[in-house]
Amino acid sequence: MNCLKTVSVAKEIGKTRMWFLSSLVMLAYFLIFFTGFQTFGYQTALVDAGFSALFACMITIVPAHLLLHCLPIWITGKKARCGYRRSQWPFFYYSVQQPISKNLSMISTASPAVIVTLASVALAVAFPAYTHYIAIVSAINFGLSTYDYFAFKQMMNAPNESLIEENRTGFHVIRAVPEQAEPQVK
Repeated sequence: MNCLKTVSVAKEIGKTRMWFLSSLVMLAYFLIFFTGFQTFGYQTALVDAGFSALFACMITIVPAHLLLHCLPIWITGKKARCGYRRSQWPFFYYSVQQPISKNLSMISTASPAVIVTLASVALAVAFPAYTHYIAIVSAINFGLSTYDYFAFKQMMNAPNESLIEENRTGFHVIRAVPEQAEPQVK
């Protein structure tokens, strides 16, 4: 296998800039989502469920985000794990033990942003009185996905037949080199 490119989003962009971008994306998403549903959605009074309900949802979104990264990998029968490491950024991670195809890696990277956003839109339509809570939780997920957007962009630029191999600082884009048949001696 040949390594075509090594990608480390954290090194390319930097932790501080990534936190700042994530915060901006989170704020912009919340404003657009909440304002859009309050302007064009059903006009109902918002219900206050309390801070404990909001806090529980905010705590649950991080593990749900990681599980949604792993879900497409698990569905294909490959092994993936997710966890928390304090010594390295990003603190929450998901990892695959063997190289996976570019398409599977892209689906795995994009799945939390797509699934949670679609679920949030459906929930906001079904329960318009809780739009503010739904918007906050969805915005947190969208902000967590900022790192994923940059990784997804790098994967899009990789050749179609390449494989993605994870490492502790990012990922390698690799290409499988076909094995050459050994010449037969007569």
